[in-house]
Formats: sequence, C-alpha cells, structure tokens
Amino acid sequence: MWRKSAILASASFLLLAGCIPGWEPDDGEEGVDIEQEEETTEDGEVEVSPEIPSLDNYYRSILQDGEYISGAAREFHRDVMYNRMDLERIEVGMQELATEEFNQEDYFFREGQFIGGSELNNWVRRQSGDNEAGLNPPLGEGGDFEEQESSQPRPLSNIIEHNYVVENNEGNLQVGGIVIGLSMNSIYYFRKHNEDGTYGPWLQEAISREESLQAAKEIASQVLERLRREDRENGALRSVPIMFAVFREAPRDSSVPGNFIATGTAQPEEEVNNWQNLNEDHLLFPSSEATEKQREDAEAFNQFRDEVNDFFENFVGVVGEGYYQNGEWRELSVEIPITFYSETEIIAFTQHVTDKVEQRFPDLSVEVEINSSKGAEALIVKEPGEEPYIHVY
Repeated sequence: MWRKSAILASASFLLLAGCIPGWEPDDGEEGVDIEQEEETTEDGEVEVSPEIPSLDNYYRSILQDGEYISGAAREFHRDVMYNRMDLERIEVGMQELATEEFNQEDYFFREGQFIGGSELNNWVRRQSGDNEAGLNPPLGEGGDFEEQESSQPRPLSNIIEHNYVVENNEGNLQVGGIVIGLSMNSIYYFRKHNEDGTYGPWLQEAISREESLQAAKEIASQVLERLRREDRENGALRSVPIMFAVFREAPRDSSVPGNFIATGTAQPEEEVNNWQNLNEDHLLFPSSEATEKQREDAEAFNQFRDEVNDFFENFVGVVGEGYYQNGEWRELSVEIPITFYSETEIIAFTQHVTDKVEQRFPDLSVEVEINSSKGAEALIVKEPGEEPYIHVY
C-alpha cells in the first residue's frame, strides 16, 4: 500500500518479444495485441522493467526500446487536476485496486494509450451543441452565469486510463485489462471569463458523495460504450475486462488527498454490474478533523510528536498523514523537518524516532521521512511484525 518508498534491488530485464505486433486480436486469446509505437521499427525491442522487491509490490512496467511509454493524455492530467496530491493518489490507488482483477505475477503496467488528450478534453467538458461528446451535464437554467453553473455543477473532473498487459501463448504482449479512473469533484469551482479577458472571483458548489457516485456510474456506462465501439481498435476492446475506480477529489485547500469511493468491473461483452462501495479516509495529524473523527489515534500521534520533540531543545514540526480503510487505521506517513547539525546527530535522532515508532505504533505500517534544508536526511519504514528498515542518506 505504500505510495512513496521502495527498497530497491538490482535485477535483469526480461525480453518478451523482438517486435511489437499489430492490433489484431489472436484467435482464442482474450486481450488486444500491443500497438506499434510511432517511429519504431520492426526490430524494436519490447521489455518489461526489472523485478524490484519492495514493500508495495508494484506492477512491472512496459518499456519500448528501453524507454518508458507515456500515456496518450499525460499532459492533460497535469493541467486539469488542481491538487497534485489527488493526482498522485488516484494514479497509485488505481494500481492498488487493479490487483483485485489483474494479478501482478501475470500482468504488466502501461499508461493508457486508447484515449488521447484532445478526445479526453472533449469528454470532461460540458455537453453542448458544439461538444456532443461531453460527459458533464449542459449548463443549467438561470438568469446569469452563477445561477447556470451552480444549478448544474460539473461532477466529473478527470478520466485516467491504465492498461494491464499480459504475455500470450506466442510470447507477444497484449492488453488483457483496462482500469479507468473517474476523478469526481467534491466541490465544483468556477469563475466567469469576462469579455475584456479578465476573470471574476472563484465561486463554488458542493457535490455530495451520493451525487458523485450516481454521476460516476452513469459516466462509466458511457465510457464503456465508447471504448467498445467498432470504430475503436476494430471493436477489439469488447473482449477486454474494464474496471472503473471512482475517486472523489479533496477540496483545494486540503492538506490530504481525496478518497476512492467505489469500483465496478465490466467483464468482456458485459455491462458494469458489480459495483462495490469503498470506505477509505486520509486524516492530517495534528488537526481538529483527526481529533473529531479518530480521537484515540490523534492522541497517540500527539504523544509520539511530543516524544520526538524531547530530542531537541527547540520545537520540531512533526506532521503525519493517516490512511484508513473501513474505519481501521492502516498506514501512517510522517514528515519531520529538522535543522542539520552533524551526521552523528542525524544518526542519533533517527535511532530515537525509530524507537518511538516501535513503541507507539507496533501494529501499524509507518513511514517516516526526516528532512533538512539540505534535503532528505533519513528514512524509516516499519511494517507490522517486522524489523524497521532505516536508511541515513
């Protein structure tokens, strides 16, 4: 589940094919053969990244001639999502959820290649006479701009596509599954574009969890239909299972990312018919929200913070992020900014923090980053029932 760190080890590349076949599905094989990338030759090599032991067990990635294959809409995602924490969480969280459908031993990861940036831009805009492909509703009724926008807020913020690739019987790679992340607004922000080129003040309209989920289910059906049309890859995506992961973005001023609220999977030739609600939460420590929602955990963190501060004469701003599933505290990531004095002091402080982590959070996955103005100073990673991993840079 960790989203930040990995313990790295070297490994060799696995060569799966000498060239990339075209997009004709193999008889008797589910999935779609991987498309020849632009400007590559028949001699181009397709590899997967080295197998790296880590706490996360990440998917191995597809490489084309030794290079990572970026998504077709890569730049679009960076521009459209306001909060970088949301973007990081949805991208990694989609891989976490994918493991329920696509085994990491058999499938490899590739960023989405079927939905391009310009097409995706049309999809996330409002539906209108000029943009029939829009998945957000048309402007609502009202006498002015604010009334029209607020009466019909945009529930959909972004769509992210991931491809999961498998090796077929001929030793070629083909797409064996797709995960579509539907990033939904919890608050819709909007402002008027004036005729003189200036903008009015930001306005906002809240969207409930129930409204987000209902809209996501309707949008998932439309996206599924579009991906499985005959004019997209000659209808080959009809034979590929497609999972939808619904993510609800945090407000713009939030210090923690949003949360996944549901998943649903459409098996080959079927609709999305097995929606499952998810209950996860991210809490900032210390904060009034954490104290209100999880008082005992908030008090435990405050005690840990105080014990960490005992090491120095001056107060150190210890900040944590707790991750919860179904109300259960699963992970804690901590950032500790310090003033650098000497290497020996860094080592002693790291040992002190490690001891307090083991005492206060014996049954929790914990990651601690210790930083100074010079950069990263130390990393502590502890899994339940295991000895902590410590690295001083």
